[in-house]
Amino acid sequence: MDLPSVIYPPNKPLERPLALSKTPVSYNYMFFVDVNEKGEFIAGCSNINGSYWENVLYHYKDVTSANVNHYSGYYIGSSTSADAKFIASNKVILAEDNSCLKLLTIKDNGNPTLLCEEVLKTNDRVEQMSVWNNTHKVLACADSTVLIADMQSSSLNPVTEFKDFHTQFVTSVDVNKNQVNLFASASIDRKACIWDDRMSITASVLYQNEFSGLTSINWNQIHPECLVVGNESGDIYSLDIRQPNEVLCSHSCFNTRIHRSVFNNSGYLAVCGDTCELLILNGNDNLNVIYKSSDHSGFVRGLAWFHETLYSCGFDKQIIKHVF
Repeated sequence: MDLPSVIYPPNKPLERPLALSKTPVSYNYMFFVDVNEKGEFIAGCSNINGSYWENVLYHYKDVTSANVNHYSGYYIGSSTSADAKFIASNKVILAEDNSCLKLLTIKDNGNPTLLCEEVLKTNDRVEQMSVWNNTHKVLACADSTVLIADMQSSSLNPVTEFKDFHTQFVTSVDVNKNQVNLFASASIDRKACIWDDRMSITASVLYQNEFSGLTSINWNQIHPECLVVGNESGDIYSLDIRQPNEVLCSHSCFNTRIHRSVFNNSGYLAVCGDTCELLILNGNDNLNVIYKSSDHSGFVRGLAWFHETLYSCGFDKQIIKHVF
């Protein structure tokens, strides 16, 4: 006899299938912002405390549209996301936390949905990315691996992977934008490394902190011999690649870890950490503080420069403009 109340099979899952949102949802947790040479913005938020994970990447025509969330395009992904970068005026590389790099194209055909053209599966979650000028090559870090991918090639495999140099989680990478062979990495193993993939031994240790893991690294593009690194203690150190293991100067920014730092083309360095504050330091003059902001009500996560103006986003669903 059939019973209408009996579930068959008896161990069938009762959870409803979870589908992606049909329209973009502005979640409170914004993780990144980037600006291209036209002044167009991308910004990304993720649902990290709901019943299922989801990320939304927005494309805005200008900062005014970004401030009021008047987006011209969007992409909805099935995982949270950590970073995204413009690699051309109409192409974006998105790092999702399901270990995927996605190449998105911005279309001007009236369809607001960004087209996902390619997907590259990495060995682990990508924490941060950097791109060279005038190239489709992307530098990324995933777990203890540093990798370079060519998102224009027909192959979906990384061009190069460096798995054995860092012994712990790589937190940050950056490139010398005008030298496609040069890049840098920082890791929780307390090492900052300088890389040249033309050399037989590609990496060398530029600096090793005695006490704290390193959480950010940035190349000063107008003084390519100089880099800065940040650590878990909230300090920033200025380094010279010609003088390994020597600190030129330092500044204690926060009482919490440094999360991200970004140079502009004038040598000013924006810094944020696990705090609501952000700082702008003069990277050309002993890391002196020239600007400080506490406008965010949540942790600051994303930083991007457009000429001399800084834009930031964070865990308060805001993109804030900073003029100093």
